[in-house]
Amino acid sequence: MKLIRVRVAWAGWGIAVLAAAPALGQAGASKNEKAAEPFYRKYLVAGNPLDEEIRSMEQKVEANPSDATLRNDFGNLLALRHFPEQAAEQYTMAAKLDKTDFISEYNLGILRETEGKTSDAIAAYKKSIARKPGFPQARFRLGRLYEFGGNLDAAVEQYAKALRIDPSMRNPRRNPLVIDSRLMYRASLTNYERDVATVTLDRDVSFVEEPAFRHAPVDHPLSTEDVAPDDNANAPRDVGPGTGASAAPAGSGAKRSAPRASTAPAPGEPPARPRTSARPRTLRPGQSVPPPGVGAPYAPESAPSPAAEEPPSTGEGNPPERVTVPETVPTPVPDEIEPS
Repeated sequence: MKLIRVRVAWAGWGIAVLAAAPALGQAGASKNEKAAEPFYRKYLVAGNPLDEEIRSMEQKVEANPSDATLRNDFGNLLALRHFPEQAAEQYTMAAKLDKTDFISEYNLGILRETEGKTSDAIAAYKKSIARKPGFPQARFRLGRLYEFGGNLDAAVEQYAKALRIDPSMRNPRRNPLVIDSRLMYRASLTNYERDVATVTLDRDVSFVEEPAFRHAPVDHPLSTEDVAPDDNANAPRDVGPGTGASAAPAGSGAKRSAPRASTAPAPGEPPARPRTSARPRTLRPGQSVPPPGVGAPYAPESAPSPAAEEPPSTGEGNPPERVTVPETVPTPVPDEIEPS
């Protein structure tokens, strides 16, 4: 009888355990759910703009868990809300999702630097620089940590590289952190020769395409004609001699005479009177007419006789231009003499 009672007791206890199992499973599930809930969620205040933005970003990350950009921005919001560990998790996850992402490592370095974890910040800045060597912000902040740690040479190296990439980082308005550094002069001296060479190169680039220097010789001193600009480079070429008798052959180097002004009257105008060498002469009482060829002809100052023009020379071996000389009207002799 005792054995039967024990068996019944054990059977009843097993039934009780089986009946209590669903309740224990529900309690364990609720405990796991509480453990899976983010730490920051219970501190979010409804109606707070930053907290509402965190909730909205959290939903976006849950919908797109492999988006490194969303995780980086989510980490920035958590860091701003003073949840550093949760922000660091988002930065680390973003860096793992995208091997080219250098911003998340840089943000992680700022976060660790704010916490006073200098070694972790230096490691994060180095990873950011390794992914993007031309990122001056990471180099400057790395140099700043080196300077505060007493490694001045390494700090100057990073400062110089940062200023070489972006010279405006020495401006306090652009980079307020520059005020804390005492090594900017050393970084400037490090870049001095490179800066001078760059400025000189930029100034000399404008002379590289100067056409006047393209044909200048190199093996002897230059004259002003060697570097003078070729003004006739775009001038029209002489394709052959003209049709006139005075045209010089091409390449002879002879100068052509200027065209003579035409003496023909305009249409509708009377022909011009030929100019005489002297005017009629009025004799005074007691004077006689000189025979032809004796004495110089009378030529008043008001009307000088034109000098004989010589045909211009058109060059050696070229015939002179044909010049038309108007016929000279002989000087008339007065028929009457004034009575004495």
